[in-house]
Amino acid sequence: MTVQYSPLPDITSKVVLAPLVPITLCNGKYEFSTFALIDSGASGAVISTVIADVLNIKWDKISAEGGFSVGGNFKFHKFDNLKADVFDHEFFLNVSIVEGISPYKCILGQADIFKRAKITFEAYKNQFEIEFRDFN
Repeated sequence: MTVQYSPLPDITSKVVLAPLVPITLCNGKYEFSTFALIDSGASGAVISTVIADVLNIKWDKISAEGGFSVGGNFKFHKFDNLKADVFDHEFFLNVSIVEGISPYKCILGQADIFKRAKITFEAYKNQFEIEFRDFN
């Protein structure tokens, strides 16, 4: 499937195109739909505390760990087995709930989406190809 790069949400000063996919996250009866950045440099899935709150995840009761990125240091809380649906492909994520992230509220990385799909970035065309693997 070919997916066009989309403008990043929450950036009003200029248009920044990025590889985004629609995603629905489920925690029991709680559900949240948004867009996830496909990031080949990310080790795993990340969601914001705002999304965690909507999903009724008590992230503030989970012990915090420290991490770092090019943007600096951050605190995160690990949460396992969050159900995700991307283009009708369901799978479970082990996510890091990161405090104070912006503008990316949801990121999929190497430990999750890249293990389930072949992704070919074609930035010069502002698009990417995503081909999900068939798990029996």
